[in-house]
Amino acid sequence: MNTPPAPILSPLPWGVWVLVLAVASVEMVLWAGAHGLVNAAGAAGWRAQALAWAGVNPALQGWMIDSTQAPARHLLRYLVFGFVHMGPVQALLVVVITAALGKFCAQRLGSARLLLILALAQAAGGAAFGMVGDAGAWLVGGYPMIFALAGGYAALVCDTAPDRRAVMLALALPLVLLATRLLLAAIMGGMDWTADVVACAAGFALTRALRPGLLIRLRRR
Repeated sequence: MNTPPAPILSPLPWGVWVLVLAVASVEMVLWAGAHGLVNAAGAAGWRAQALAWAGVNPALQGWMIDSTQAPARHLLRYLVFGFVHMGPVQALLVVVITAALGKFCAQRLGSARLLLILALAQAAGGAAFGMVGDAGAWLVGGYPMIFALAGGYAALVCDTAPDRRAVMLALALPLVLLATRLLLAAIMGGMDWTADVVACAAGFALTRALRPGLLIRLRRR
């Protein structure tokens, strides 16, 4: 009896579906509102409202630090700002890269562990931007999330790389992304690149620390 061949494209892990559907759903609603496809008062301004509701703002972060107050509605910004985008092109890019890198990482880390790593890395990137950005600037979009995925991908490949050449190839992806991001920052200005760099480094470090087998490694030490 012949066994059927394995499918070429395996399904996405549930954690990746959560990320992809969240980004796509938010963008579809905002796009529909902006183009008059939703019969609701103020629908055309939903994107601006979403940016103000979810975005990370240095002035707001500075207020929280100076006043030692951290309302839950403002802390939530560091977890959700990656799901609101400036437009459909940015959202589509985030969806595509998240599906590709997220699938690789989730298959090795598990969906729950991947979501935890991305949440922490994105929050770290948002906090870094809040420390150095202009008071009137707002950080939104999933770029820190995909940079965190790139860092996680590099960490996973480095851990299984058989030689130095394989390690360099693993590091090539985040290094190319970071170089491109810094080049764009030099051309366009702004400090939002700090969130991407910090998220990438955090994704790398957290993946190495939280990858499966941590308790076994600690016991051996």
